[in-house]
Amino acid sequence: MATFYSSSIPDRIVVVNQKEYLWCSGTSYLGMSKNPLFIQRVIEGMERVGINWGSSRSNTLRLSLYDEAEATLAQWFGAADTLTVSSGMLAGQLVMKWLVFHHPQVPVFYAPNVHPALRLEGFTPALEDYESWFAELPHRIVTTASEEIVIVTDSIGSPHTATVPFDWLSYLPRSKKITVVIDDSHGIGVLGSSGKGINELLHVPANLEVIITASLNKAMSIPAGIIIGSQELLDSIRQFSMFSGASPANPAYLWALTHSLPDYRRAHQKLMQVIAQFVQELGEAINLFHWIEKYSAFTTDQAGLHDLLLEEGILTACFPYPGPDDPAITRLVITPLHTTEDITRIAQACRKFAQDRLV
Repeated sequence: MATFYSSSIPDRIVVVNQKEYLWCSGTSYLGMSKNPLFIQRVIEGMERVGINWGSSRSNTLRLSLYDEAEATLAQWFGAADTLTVSSGMLAGQLVMKWLVFHHPQVPVFYAPNVHPALRLEGFTPALEDYESWFAELPHRIVTTASEEIVIVTDSIGSPHTATVPFDWLSYLPRSKKITVVIDDSHGIGVLGSSGKGINELLHVPANLEVIITASLNKAMSIPAGIIIGSQELLDSIRQFSMFSGASPANPAYLWALTHSLPDYRRAHQKLMQVIAQFVQELGEAINLFHWIEKYSAFTTDQAGLHDLLLEEGILTACFPYPGPDDPAITRLVITPLHTTEDITRIAQACRKFAQDRLV
C-alpha cells in the first residue's frame, strides 16, 4: 500500500492510494509520534545537542545527557538503574550475549513466543501455552544440573494479545541462581497505573535477578532501546565490548523523552479512557478478539473483519504471522489520538461484523 501522512489532515488519519482511512494499528500506543508538544521537544532537543551523536559512550568526550537521562528514567520506572542503547533489538541481544559471555554454560529457558531480540543461537521454541509452560517451569529448574539458570519471556503475549503470568516468580527454587530477562517492548508506556511498564507490576523475590529490556520506539515514540536492572549489573554491561563499541541512542530524542514525562502520563490517562469506551461499546462483539484489560491492541484471526473495516474506512494491520503459511491476524489498536466519535464508529463496525458470526 502507498501510504502517507500529511500535516493538513487529522493526526489519526492516513491516506492510502488517495483515500483517507482512520488508522487503527501500529505500535504508537500513546500517540506521541503525532503529539505536537512532543514533536516540538524533539526539535528543541536537536537544537540543543544536534541531530546525532556518533561517538561511543566510552570515548574520551562524552555527553553528560546520557547519564542524566538514564538517572531520570530510573526514577521514572522505579528502578535501581537504566541503560539506553540505539534500539530494542540491541537491548535484548546485548543482555543475552553479556549473560552467556559471563556464564557460557548457563541453560536458557525460553517461554512461548519469545521475541527474537532475546533469542540466541540454538534457540528452540516452546510449543506449550503460557499456563502450561510456566506451571512446569519449577520442576524443570529443579531437575536441571546447573546451579545457574536464565529464564526469558515477553511481558505481553504474541502474536495474539495475551496476559503473560508472573506469579511463578514466587514459586521458583531458591537453591539456584536465577536470572529472569523480560522483553517489555509492548508493555512499557502502557502497562501499570501510569504506563511505567511491567517493572511496576512485578513482585520479585530477593534471590532473583530481573533484567527488563524494551524498545522505546513503540509507546514512547523514541528510536532507542532501554535496559532496566541493578546498578551493579548495568555497570558490568557498560564495560562489555558490544556496548562500548556501539553507537548510542539519539541524544535529542532522549532529551525530549526526559522532558515529556508529564505528557506521557496524560497520554496514558487518555488511552485508558478510550480503551474503556471501546470495550463498553463493543458489547458481546468483544468476543471477536484476544484482548486483556487496559491494553490497546485487540487481535483476531476471524477472516473478513479487516476487509469489512476497510470498507468502513477503518484501516487495521492484517497479515500471516508468525510465518507466511500461518493464519492472517487482524490487529486493531486504539490510541489517545482517537476521538470518542472514532471509538463509536470502530465499535459499530465490529458489532456489524459480529452479528452473523457470534452465537
